[in-house]
Parts: sequence; structure tokens; C-alpha cells
Amino acid sequence: MEHGPKKSVDEFATGPFRPHGRIEIWAEGNVVRLDAAGPFNKEAIVAMGATWRALFDGMPADGPFADLVTVHRSVMASQEVVDAFGGFLAANTAARQAPSAVAWVVDPEVEGASLMLPKFAAVYVAAGRNFRFFDNEPEAEAWVREQLRGLPQRPPGGGH
Repeated sequence: MEHGPKKSVDEFATGPFRPHGRIEIWAEGNVVRLDAAGPFNKEAIVAMGATWRALFDGMPADGPFADLVTVHRSVMASQEVVDAFGGFLAANTAARQAPSAVAWVVDPEVEGASLMLPKFAAVYVAAGRNFRFFDNEPEAEAWVREQLRGLPQRPPGGGH
């Protein structure tokens, strides 16, 4: 993937209700960054899926990539949102747009961190993802880079 412009869930929101929470997604080489500030509703997750597809439609992956997710303010979400997030992960797997590694950066002071991170961890385990939670970005970025090191690279245009 190349470097790309930030895409916001607000650009891709549909339906009668607006997304609660802010999520921006962009690519920096073979790392897809997500910057999120909750709390989140289901509409935010649905819009995130549309945003993700738009990112990959405009800039398909040309080899293994990782996600680096930074969460601000709150990670609070209902079980409906957690389930929708699991659906988002499953859809990415089916579309062959699943990352090789996922790191979340969540400061312990983020609202709901101790309650919600185990729920999101269970979703990642169910999806078979290689993931870890961190409390700082340098360690998270070093981990995703290490996970990507040594993975076979596909030639440009080789698909997802």
C-alpha cells in the first residue's frame, strides 16, 4: 500500500442515525492506521467497514500489512457494537483484506479500557488475528514492524 489520505467514517455514514465516535483510517506504507475516539455505536462500525473498503478500493494491498489502532477518550461500546466489530473482522477475512498483525494503543486512562479490552480481545481471538494491546505508540509500532519483518511480500498488483 502507498501513503494515502485520511478517510473518516463521517464520509461513509448511511442510515437514519449518525455514527457516535470518530474513526479515521489511512495507510502509511504497509501499516494501516486507525485513529478512534469513542464511545462508539453500531453505525460507527458499519461506517468503518465502508471506509475500510473505500481505502482498499483506492489502494489495494500489495503484500502483508498491519493495523495500528490508537484509541482516545473512550472505548465504551455496547455488546451490539462488539458483535458488529466481529462481523467487520469476518468480512475483512472473507475479502482477503485481513492484516497480518494488529496493535491497539490504549492509554489506561481511556474510559472503559479495563472493561472493554477483554471483549475486543475475545473478538480478535475468534477472528484468528495476531494482535496485542499497548499503552504507548512506540512499542506498538515496533511490534507491528517486527511482525511484518520476514513475511513474504507479494509483487505489486499481486492482490490481497
